[in-house]
Amino acid sequence: MAVTLALSFPNGRYHATGWRRHVNEATPDWPPAPWRLLRAFVAVWKRTLASDTLVNAHLPTALAKLTAPPLYKLPPATLGHTRHYLTQKIKGDADLVFDGFIALTTDAKLGISWPEADLTPAEQEALGRVLSRLNYLGRAETWCVARLANWDALNGMPCAWVDAETGEIHGPTAGRTEAVRVLCLDPHNWNQWSYGRKAHQPDPQWNLLAETADLHAEGWSDPPGSRWVTYLRPANALTPPPPAHQRRVRAENRPCLLRFALDGPVLPRVTETVYVAELARRRVQGIFGKLFDGAASDLFSGKQTNGTPATEHHHAFFLPVDEDGDGKLEHLILYAAKGFGPHELRALDAWRKTRGPGGIEMHVVWLGAQEKAPAARRWRSATPFIVTRHYKKYGSKRDTFPREQLPEMNLREELERRGLPAPVRIETVEALSLNGRTLPWRNFRQQRVLGNGRRGNDFGKGFEIEFAEPVPGPLALGYACHFGLGLFVPAD
Repeated sequence: MAVTLALSFPNGRYHATGWRRHVNEATPDWPPAPWRLLRAFVAVWKRTLASDTLVNAHLPTALAKLTAPPLYKLPPATLGHTRHYLTQKIKGDADLVFDGFIALTTDAKLGISWPEADLTPAEQEALGRVLSRLNYLGRAETWCVARLANWDALNGMPCAWVDAETGEIHGPTAGRTEAVRVLCLDPHNWNQWSYGRKAHQPDPQWNLLAETADLHAEGWSDPPGSRWVTYLRPANALTPPPPAHQRRVRAENRPCLLRFALDGPVLPRVTETVYVAELARRRVQGIFGKLFDGAASDLFSGKQTNGTPATEHHHAFFLPVDEDGDGKLEHLILYAAKGFGPHELRALDAWRKTRGPGGIEMHVVWLGAQEKAPAARRWRSATPFIVTRHYKKYGSKRDTFPREQLPEMNLREELERRGLPAPVRIETVEALSLNGRTLPWRNFRQQRVLGNGRRGNDFGKGFEIEFAEPVPGPLALGYACHFGLGLFVPAD
């Protein structure tokens, strides 16, 4: 009767460096070598079941029946690694260490079977008790759960072994395989002792249990009592899942609000908001063209395919902001009501630098994406609101309110055009409040440098708007609102 084990890894990782491999090769022992497995069984026996008479009596004979190379069923897995610096004794010296591991799902089961093994009921009971207490395999952080199982009930890709003398393949194989060497037991001397008197004497005195330090001290190239066996592992045993699902997820994921940080020797002043935004958009459009053979993104440009400007506000807003109130622009928000597509995201992913006024180069650091911007009832100007039209003094559509009320009335018109609710209150804000000082709105650059746009001839004004219910942001209105002018921030 065959003996079959099922191993699962609750933390989704299997850490074990392959025999004769350096840790920096990041080559885990996969499938787990029988040499490693049986050493783990004995360790559990001696550490937790040393006083169990049944295990003491029957486990050695059970292990003796598991010396033949087993068959494996490998669950889907991938190869992962971490890297870190290991501090040495010399100050300032550190070695880069790669820690390779097998990553797999927490419910995946690895099947191991000895088809010719025939254990007595007592031997099965002894082996079962050991398996029930086997809580890790390989490195200590590789938690595992082991139990006796039915081979036919296990799924996974078959992994067979090749007889070195006859060339016969034992067990089923996958369609496309790769050869890997696995350290197995030599049935003739695995439980004998081949080391000198200076070596640590294990209990029982088996070659299987010799310490690695003694192996190196005596100059053995391979552990006595072991042998290398070639296995035919499925070629896709450590292949990541196909990317089709990832592409579909990325296509569906269209973030609306992206945040970046600006960093440089001199950050631009908040009064240069509109120019900083224009330069940022120009740089992003250039990246998009390089990536896609000179194509233009209507989301970035705000123009339709025939070159006419978009009438709606569905294209991107480039909004430089001063979040710490020091009068310098240190963040940049990109907003698109219908979200950024995969091509735009790819261009933004390649965006590393931009320029500010005076040609000062700044680094652009990606901070993250948000699906929704914060909502608020009260919004206050962060940059001046510029009217989009002139005062109509004559004609059938002439304005009936006083000339000085044009900014407020135009602000109400802009809110209505955006489909936002009518405000319950609008108050004028005379200047931008910074940390301990105020900045008049007239100090801001109030006209685009690189483009035009419809605007009136008034200077910008500041306002505080209050709605009956919270309104989601970001809120940018009026002339050059896609370049940071007319930006309102929550005042709640």
